[in-house]
Amino acid sequence: MIARTALALLPLVAFAFIGGSDGVARPSAAPACAGILDDQVWVPGGLARFGSDAAYPDEGPAYEARVNSFWIDRHEVTNRQFAEFTSATGHITQAEREGGSIVFDPPGPGEVPVEPSQWWSWVEGADWRHPDGPKSSLAGRDNLPVVHVAYSDALAYAAWKGRALPSEEQFEYAARAGAEQSLDQPGPRKANTWQGSFPVENTNDDGHPRLAPVGCYEANGFGLDDMIGNAWEWTRSWYLPGHGAFPENPNGNPSYYPGQPDVRARVIKGGSFLCAPNYCARYRPEARHAQDESAGASHIGFRTVSA
Repeated sequence: MIARTALALLPLVAFAFIGGSDGVARPSAAPACAGILDDQVWVPGGLARFGSDAAYPDEGPAYEARVNSFWIDRHEVTNRQFAEFTSATGHITQAEREGGSIVFDPPGPGEVPVEPSQWWSWVEGADWRHPDGPKSSLAGRDNLPVVHVAYSDALAYAAWKGRALPSEEQFEYAARAGAEQSLDQPGPRKANTWQGSFPVENTNDDGHPRLAPVGCYEANGFGLDDMIGNAWEWTRSWYLPGHGAFPENPNGNPSYYPGQPDVRARVIKGGSFLCAPNYCARYRPEARHAQDESAGASHIGFRTVSA
C-alpha cells in the first residue's frame, strides 16, 4: 500500500501517445559519459515562446516573454556534490527525517500492471544515500543525479552555493536552447528516456534502464547536459494548471492543483528516465508537472542557477 498522499502528485498517470517516431537509429551500446564538470554555463537572455498549445492542457496557453541572461549548472546536482554539501553543513534531508521515500519498483515478469501503485512504493529507509531502499547505497553512484530530495533540500543546497533554483521560464528557455518545439521522443543518444511500452517493456536503447550518470548524452545548443530526461528537476515556480488566470486556491496556497487544493505544489521540469510516448510524454522543454514540495522520489533531482 502506498502510504503517502503526495504520491498522487507524481507524474504517474498514463497518457495517450502525442508524438511520432524520432527516426533515429538505435545504438547498440551505452553512450560514453563525459563525467562531472562541476561548472555552470552562461545562457544569454532573449525573447522566447513558452508553453505549448499542442500537447497537455497545463502546458498552455503558449505565450512570449523575455528572459534575462543567467548561469545554470551544466548538469544535475550529483550524489558527490550533494555529499559535499551535507558534510559541510550537517543537513538532514526530509526523507531521512521521515524515514522513507517514494521508489520506482517496476512490475515483475508476468504481472499485468493497471495502476501506478503497482510500480511505485513508499519504501522505509529510502533516501538520497539509499536510493532503492535501506539495503542500497551510493557505491558506484557518485556521478548519478541526487534524488529523494524534497524542495526544501534542493533550496538548502542552492543557498549553500550562493545560488537559487531556476524558475520555470529559466529552465524551459535553457532546455530548448533555441530549438523548435517537437512532440517526438528524443533519440536514444540525446536523452535518457524510456524506450518501449511503459512499464512492461524497456528495450534500453539508450544504454541506461534507470538513472544515468550525468553527461552521458549529447549536450544541447547551450552545452547543457540532461535538461531533458534522466531526472525530473525542481523549479522555484509555483504550479498552476496552465499559464492563464485561475481561481484563488480555497486554502490560500500560492499554488493550485485540481482536486488537492491543500497541497503546496511546485513545477518540476524536464521529464525523467520513465517518460515514454505511451505514458508520460513529458520529455520536451515545455512539458511541466506539479509536485508536492514536501515529497521527493527516486526520479526527481535538481540543478541551480545564478545571476
